[in-house]
Amino acid sequence: MQRDAIDQPNSNRIVLRRDAKPLSTRLWSRVDMSEGSNGCWLWQGSVNINGYGQIRLEPVGNAIRGAKSTTHRVAWVLKHGPIPDGMNVCHRCDNPRCVNPAHLWLGTHAENLADMKSKGRAARGDRSGTAKLNSKKVLIIKRLLFLGHCNAVELSELLGVSATTIDSIRNQKSWRHIDARL
Repeated sequence: MQRDAIDQPNSNRIVLRRDAKPLSTRLWSRVDMSEGSNGCWLWQGSVNINGYGQIRLEPVGNAIRGAKSTTHRVAWVLKHGPIPDGMNVCHRCDNPRCVNPAHLWLGTHAENLADMKSKGRAARGDRSGTAKLNSKKVLIIKRLLFLGHCNAVELSELLGVSATTIDSIRNQKSWRHIDARL
């Protein structure tokens, strides 16, 4: 162990640090590569609230600890070099713990969202945190509109949503994944 006196006024604190290991050693020593070169290499260390692996970078200056970074970004930097500004490190495998460089690609935020949508992972309908309706209610709305029993204004007042919302359902601008064929 190494003893470091930190320059802090009015402090007699001495910080004991472990002998620093390189970032690459700390990263790859906690990765399960048992699936082989084509499989996911899963991070075995701590994960953040979204399920992505996290690791501390080396401290800069007099800092005691380094900033945290996600492990897939660190894996990209170790393999390919710096990440250009405005770019995300995205997963082909959609596994947030995967750090296999073969599964990672650089893309803009818009490209990452398009990839998510094309794979059917975008939150829509019931899975959306902002939805005021659910699949069952939308199915009933679509059937009532199809049969001509109600208009958009009547349904909107009944369900506590705007008439525009009902029109968007009718015109397949929203909730188009709900099939209301009779």
